[in-house]
Amino acid sequence: MSKIPKAEAPLAVIDMGSNGIRFGIVSALARHLPVAYEERAPISLFDAQGVERIIPQETIAQVVTTFQRFQGLCEQAGVHPSNVKVIATEATRLAVNSQEFIDKIFDATGWTVSLLSKEEEALISASGIVGSFYKVDGVTMDLGGGSVEFSYVTHSSDGELEIASSPVSLPFGAAALKRRLGQCTSKKERNALHAEIVSEIQAAVQHVNIPSKLQGDEGYTIYMSGGGFRALGYLSMKAKGTHLQQHPQQNYDFITYPIPIISGYTISGLELQELANLYKDKNPEKTMKHLKGFRISKRRAGMVPAICFLVSALLSVIKVRQIHFSEGVKAYASELRHALSHDEFNAIWSILQDAIPKPYLDNPQHPMQLYRLLPAAIHLANLTTHYPKETRAFVAFHMPLASGPLANIPGITHQERATLALLLAFRQGGEVPDPIFKTIQKMIGCKATAVCKYVGRLMELIFTISPLSPGMGVIRSGISFVATVLDEYGPIGSSSESSSTTSSSYSSSVSAAAAPADPVTAPPTITASLKDDDDGDSMELFYPRVKLCIHLPENKSCPMVEAPAVMSVIESMDQKISSNKKFEMDEELRSILVHPNLFSVDIVRPC
Repeated sequence: MSKIPKAEAPLAVIDMGSNGIRFGIVSALARHLPVAYEERAPISLFDAQGVERIIPQETIAQVVTTFQRFQGLCEQAGVHPSNVKVIATEATRLAVNSQEFIDKIFDATGWTVSLLSKEEEALISASGIVGSFYKVDGVTMDLGGGSVEFSYVTHSSDGELEIASSPVSLPFGAAALKRRLGQCTSKKERNALHAEIVSEIQAAVQHVNIPSKLQGDEGYTIYMSGGGFRALGYLSMKAKGTHLQQHPQQNYDFITYPIPIISGYTISGLELQELANLYKDKNPEKTMKHLKGFRISKRRAGMVPAICFLVSALLSVIKVRQIHFSEGVKAYASELRHALSHDEFNAIWSILQDAIPKPYLDNPQHPMQLYRLLPAAIHLANLTTHYPKETRAFVAFHMPLASGPLANIPGITHQERATLALLLAFRQGGEVPDPIFKTIQKMIGCKATAVCKYVGRLMELIFTISPLSPGMGVIRSGISFVATVLDEYGPIGSSSESSSTTSSSYSSSVSAAAAPADPVTAPPTITASLKDDDDGDSMELFYPRVKLCIHLPENKSCPMVEAPAVMSVIESMDQKISSNKKFEMDEELRSILVHPNLFSVDIVRPC
């Protein structure tokens, strides 16, 4: 048996789906595959072959020409011919002239098409979702034009990734289901089709054998990918943006949803149910006219009723807690200028570990996920310092959002993007004259905003003390930081302060606390009450009150710290982390977001 050659980057992948043909060049082999270039050819093999299941010669010629273009792009990118992978799915699999189609591609390009089985298609779609998130535990669904794949992904007790050994592919893709619904001439026939889909999903659930641990009290978490499901996500974003903020003193009626990135977008099961109920019985032609926009093409808009019809059947079979949308693996930013060295990063990380108590850093269940987001924020903290002073916070704030260079980084949710944006903004001073700044604060809530302000201001101080030797210069100066978690029932400044616990002793109680199954969850609507304020006592463990003591150097003379420009930052720390500047929010937002006494600062001067 001959050995299969090992793939090496760069490599190219061509996915002949039912609704379009996707081409991508991958620059490195990693879990979150960095895509150097991607392109989509708008050729629908499902629509072209019609009910006769024959791919027309005209369509075959279009595909061959498209593949020859992809071949030229591969040559320009230095992709070796052996590192080109071509896969085909439902529409090619079911076509009567499938072999003729595949042969003509080979004759024109020398590329062999791998015709995926239904099980392989489901497995690959689940693996793509894994590459889009930091952690995946739930049911995975990938909706194409001809089929929908059903599987699950979780982690075993030893931390290994587990994917369903017997995933299922059902013939209810968006285009296929739209066609079948169009053939229904009565309500009775629609009900019969709905019952058929319900029956098939019930059988799929049994066949896939979803682990019981994935079904919480409130239902399953579902990871949805594919163009059809993404359309529902965009519709939800559009609705949230429309109702996001209505202010009588402003000259606009709505604000666009602030992070229009589908990968990592989250909605609740209730929101999904509302979408399904709203559109499942609509006329496709009318939805094509009214839903086009916000990343939804006219053709995709016409499939929304069919997609919602499928979703309504799904929700009648399984209870759904929340939905995460995925766009598969995308490109992410390469190394940027002004990045920190390894030693500089380690020094800053060490300082922040002393200044941020363990409840915020050492608990993977914490809603803010700082234990993995803060290292990223440190690496990004210096990247806008060379900008004009008045623009630094603005540019830093937008880096992880839709308008920034990190918009296509996989593995982070919208809540986490918002957290990163605020951390970076406050590191650069926090003055961001942008309405979205207020919206982002509302997204994560008042307590999380207070944490971002505290941590961001700490980073600002670190870089102020030693801008050209970040972190290491701070350590050499002799200044030190000690954070103490205060008694949760005693206000700052009271006698209970003497009974405050250290961060290390507090950590064990936080780890033992009952935490949400998935802490990073977007609220049902942005205008709803803030989630981190509504969880009552359960959130006190995640957001304890903290006192930071800044110990000035014992040396009598330390210009790096004692210079007026530095001392003014140190002496204003307490005020900066508890008050809000004009640019940060208006009076209405201030009354909602200010969370007094969550953090305080004392300056300890040498005797």
